[in-house]
Amino acid sequence: MSSILIIDDEDKYLELCRRFMPEHDFVGPARNYREAAQLLARERRRVDLVLLDVHFDIPEADLLPEDKAALLAKGDRQRGVERLRRSQGLRILDRLRGRYPDLPVIVMTALDDLPLEADAERLHAEDYTYLLDDEYLDARALKVQVEGILARDQRPTEDDGPFYWGTAGAMVDLRRRAAILARGQLPIIIQGETGTGKSLLAREYIHPHSGRTGPFVAVDLSTIPSELMGAHLFGVVKGAYTGASSSREGVLARAHGGTLFLDEIGNLSLELQKSLLLVLQEGRYRPIGSVEERVADVKLMVATNENLALMVREGRFREDLYMRLNPATAVTLPSLRQRRDDFQHLLEFFLDRVCQGGYNRDLLEQYAAQRGLWIPEQGERVRISVGRKVPARMDLRRIHLLLHQNSYKLLQDFGWPGNFRQFEMVLSNLVTFTLVELVDRVEQIEPEAEAGEIDARPDVIVIQPRTIRDLLRPFAEAGLDAAPGSGEDEAGLEEVDGGLSMRMLVAPGESLNAVSCEVERQYLERLYLHFGGDLSRVAEFLLADAAAGRKVQLRMNQLGIKLRALKRGRAGS
Repeated sequence: MSSILIIDDEDKYLELCRRFMPEHDFVGPARNYREAAQLLARERRRVDLVLLDVHFDIPEADLLPEDKAALLAKGDRQRGVERLRRSQGLRILDRLRGRYPDLPVIVMTALDDLPLEADAERLHAEDYTYLLDDEYLDARALKVQVEGILARDQRPTEDDGPFYWGTAGAMVDLRRRAAILARGQLPIIIQGETGTGKSLLAREYIHPHSGRTGPFVAVDLSTIPSELMGAHLFGVVKGAYTGASSSREGVLARAHGGTLFLDEIGNLSLELQKSLLLVLQEGRYRPIGSVEERVADVKLMVATNENLALMVREGRFREDLYMRLNPATAVTLPSLRQRRDDFQHLLEFFLDRVCQGGYNRDLLEQYAAQRGLWIPEQGERVRISVGRKVPARMDLRRIHLLLHQNSYKLLQDFGWPGNFRQFEMVLSNLVTFTLVELVDRVEQIEPEAEAGEIDARPDVIVIQPRTIRDLLRPFAEAGLDAAPGSGEDEAGLEEVDGGLSMRMLVAPGESLNAVSCEVERQYLERLYLHFGGDLSRVAEFLLADAAAGRKVQLRMNQLGIKLRALKRGRAGS
């Protein structure tokens, strides 16, 4: 049984839900934000979902914001109060997002003239619905939305494959979206920075979920000379041009019945873009030099780290092809910087992966043999755990990779411009250098030495900060790092004489206080980005008190800073 909180000024929807969804426990209704906050303070661990009305016909004193003087000072006061009532649910949602960023919320309204789409998306509501004042239809619509969100949140994660999804709400939504798009016939645009796993997502997730029995064929268009690109895509018949000494199939033919993935689609010439458009429109094409048409039965996926919409405006990409590629359902993979909240899990996932094969697995088995640890049989996985504390008990069947706080901070604060590809490469080298040093050290010890004389805790391998610095230094020296301390960082801050220097945009305001608050808002937002979203580090920098993070958060809330929006778009917007 799931627990659902209803925030509404009436009992109508509470009664409706209890009658048509008796399998759930409904809490409330909370009549205003104050009551909702009190209920959540008591019941947060139990509440799985919130149903939030938008229009609240409640006394002015109970409306958000608490200080309404500025909002009601201009124009008709009563009309201003009515506007607050009509949009009160959105203000409540804004407050909820500040305190409970991951709590699922469905926004609902019976007002036809109140547009919800933009505000619901801006405030990260899980869903929204327009109610029709028809009990059966309203109950059915709410039930579908409620069950969908609850089922999604209760579904166990499946991160055994090569693509790590994590637990963040944005990644859960992306996974669901990708699975839905995979089953359709329309093309899919996969966007994201270099190294975010676009081809991996296409090959390992979307193609297997497409239901297509043909092969997965991937082409990186940035690696093919422009004069050969047409033949590579569509094929060529013998004698079509000088040098065409034999007929060759193109990738469209090889991917027949399956999936064709075109990476770096922005490299396609305008002429070939027209040819690809005809494939999407008619499902047919002609190899170069041929008069016969061929059927193209492929699921097309394209990827780019460029802004295709901008390329269309600049005339570098055909607008008609862009529309055919289904931009409304494009999938955007977040960068590693945007997944800081999942960093510990990402670290565990990739360290485990780089330890399971190749040279690193050989080194781990050699290390285990030297120290009397369990050695996996052929086909078994090396048992790895990762953490910042030494395990309480020795486990001779598992190897624990220990990262002291400094080691962890070095990895977390690095900019990772190459994203997950660079991340995995650095971690693989990190394991290699660490293990080689430990394995070679045994040769300097007497052969008859016991395992305990080699290492006090042989099951714990310490990852040294020095090794991490040595591996990251070349990137920093080449200007490929956005971490604090290596020049101006992703937040536009630079270390100067033990402090932080930044540029501010100062514009005229209604008062000196308004100008001052705007400067302070910019300053706190950039500090938040600079310290990776860690408020305790911001507090330590500003107040020399790491425990004062709550004070910083309250001040940011007062200034209207949306922490959830900053968290989602950190360093990638």
